[in-house]
Amino acid sequence: MINKWLKLTIISWVFALILLFTFSALAVSEKIPLTISILQERLNTPILSEGVSTIDLRSFVIDLTSENTVFREQFYQLLQERINRSKQPLGLDLTESLIQGDFIASKLGILTPLSQAALPQLFTSGEQEELKQDKRFLSEPGEQITSVRVVRGPLILNRAVFTGKTDFAKTIFLQRVEAIETTFFQQTNWFESRFGRTADFSKALFEQEANFSSSIVFGGAKFRQIRFLGIANFTGSYFQSETSFSRSEFSHFANFTLSQFFKNVDFNQVSWRDRVLFSKSHFYQSLSLVNSTFEKSVAFRTTRFAGIINLQETKILGQMDFSNALFSPDTYLNVASIALDSEQAKILGDTGAIGRVISLPKLEGNETVIRNLIRNFRNLEQIPDANQIEYTKERLRIQQISDRILDISSEKIIKLVLFENIIQWLFLSLLILLSDYGTNFSLVFGVGIIAIAYFGFLFWFIDRWRRQIPNQILPNRYDTIYMISSVISLIIIGITNIFKSSEQAWITIAYLGLLLFPIPLGLVIRLYRRGRYHDLMDSSYLVEDSSMRQLRLLIVRLPVIPEFPFFAIATYRLNGNDAGIG
Repeated sequence: MINKWLKLTIISWVFALILLFTFSALAVSEKIPLTISILQERLNTPILSEGVSTIDLRSFVIDLTSENTVFREQFYQLLQERINRSKQPLGLDLTESLIQGDFIASKLGILTPLSQAALPQLFTSGEQEELKQDKRFLSEPGEQITSVRVVRGPLILNRAVFTGKTDFAKTIFLQRVEAIETTFFQQTNWFESRFGRTADFSKALFEQEANFSSSIVFGGAKFRQIRFLGIANFTGSYFQSETSFSRSEFSHFANFTLSQFFKNVDFNQVSWRDRVLFSKSHFYQSLSLVNSTFEKSVAFRTTRFAGIINLQETKILGQMDFSNALFSPDTYLNVASIALDSEQAKILGDTGAIGRVISLPKLEGNETVIRNLIRNFRNLEQIPDANQIEYTKERLRIQQISDRILDISSEKIIKLVLFENIIQWLFLSLLILLSDYGTNFSLVFGVGIIAIAYFGFLFWFIDRWRRQIPNQILPNRYDTIYMISSVISLIIIGITNIFKSSEQAWITIAYLGLLLFPIPLGLVIRLYRRGRYHDLMDSSYLVEDSSMRQLRLLIVRLPVIPEFPFFAIATYRLNGNDAGIG
C-alpha cells in the first residue's frame, strides 16, 4: 500500500513538472518579435500605469543584435523622439520581454546639461529641483558643463531577460526603477547612475559583472535575494534611504569600498562566497549581518560606524578585519551565537579598541562564543582585548545570578540557595567595580592608592593622636599638615583615575567606601574607648616581638620595629654575623 502511494506521489510530481515546463514554453512562444510598425503603434498609444503614461513593450522579443542594425537604430531613434516631445514624463515597461543584443538605456534619456542656464524648459519645476541636487550641477557660468541622460518616467524591467551587455551609466532616473526577477546574462553598467526614487532589483540575476560604482540611490534600495555570479562593484556608492541586500548571494568578489549608508543597512542571511571589501566606508546607522556567511575575508578597515553592528549567528570562515575602524560611543558589535567555523577564522581589530565594542546580550548559550573570542585575541597577542572579553563574561554572569535571585522560589530560599547566590553576586560585583575583573590597571591603581592613603593616615592617627586629657599628647602642626595634604593629594589622584577608567565611577566609590570605613572606623572607636597604654611619643604602637616578626598586612606593609633591644642582637648572631660582638 505504501509503495502504491509513493508511486502515485512521484507520478504526480513528474506530471506537475511537465505541465510547468509546458506552460513556460508556451509563455515563451507567446512572445512576438517587436517590429517598427508595432513599436510606432505602442509609442502613439501609451497606457496608464500607476498614474503615469507608460510605453507598453511587455512580452516582446526585441532584437538589438548587430545583425539587425536597421531595426536597432530606428528603435532608439523613435523612442528618443517620442520621449523628447512629451511634456509629461513617459515610462517604459519591458516586463517579461526578451532583449537580444546590447541594450543602451542611456539613449532613452534626454541629454541634459547640468547648468541652470542650459536646463531644458521641458522639465517641470520639481524635476529641475531634483537635478539641482546633483553635486555636478553648476549654477555659476564659465565652468565646464557636464551633460547627463535623464529618464523622466519609471523604468520597469520586471522578469525581462537581457542576453547582451546593458549600459545605464551616467543616467539620472527621476522615477522608480524596477528590475524584479530580471536576468542579465552579460555585464551591466550602472556607473554614476542616480536613482531619484526606489531602486528595486529583488530576485534579479547578474551572470557577469554588475557595476554600480559611484551610483546614488535617494529612495529605498532593494537588492533582496539577488544572485551576483560575477563581480559586484559598489565602490563609492551612496545610499540615502533604507538599504536591503537580505538573502542575496555574492559568488564573486564584492567591493563596497568608500560607500556611504545614511540609513539602516540589511545584509541579513547573505552568502558571501568570495572576498568582501567595506574599507573606508561610512555607516551612519545600524549595520545588520544576522545569519550571514563569510567564506573568505571581509574587510572593514578604516570604516566609520555610528550605529549598532549586528553579527548575531554570523558564520566566519576567513578573517573579519576592523583595523583602524572608528566606532562612535553608541556603537557595539552584537556577537551573540557568532561562529568562527575554521582554523583560519579570526576577528581582527586595534588592540584595546575592538574588545570594548564587542557585546553579548546574555551568558547562557554564548559560552562557546566567549571561549572562541578569548582564544582569538590571545592568539593575536591582543591581551587587553582578551581581558575585556573576560570582563564582559563576568558582567553577564552577574546579570545571570541577579535573574536567578529574582526568580528563586520560597523553597530554595529555605535551602539557603538564595544566600549562596547573593554572596557570589557580591564578590563578582566587588571584582568588577573595583578592578573590571582584574583587567583595568588604571582602575586598580586608583582604588589601591586611595586604600593606601586611607590606611596610612589611619595608622598614623592611631600612633600619634594619644589623648586630649588630662594633658594632650598630639602630633605637632608640621606633621599634621604634611600628613593631611599628602593624603588629600593621593585621594584626588585615585578618584581621578577611577572617573577616567570606571564605567560606574560613583558606584565604585560608594562600594569602596563601604569596604574602607565601617569596620576600620569601628575598630578605631573601640580602641579609643578602651584607653591608651603609654604616653611616650618616642615609642610607637606599631611594634612587634619575636613571636610576631612575620606580621604582614594585605594593603600596606608596615616597618618592623623590635620592641626589645636585645632582639636585634640575637637575630644578628643567629644569622651568623656575630664577628666583632663580644
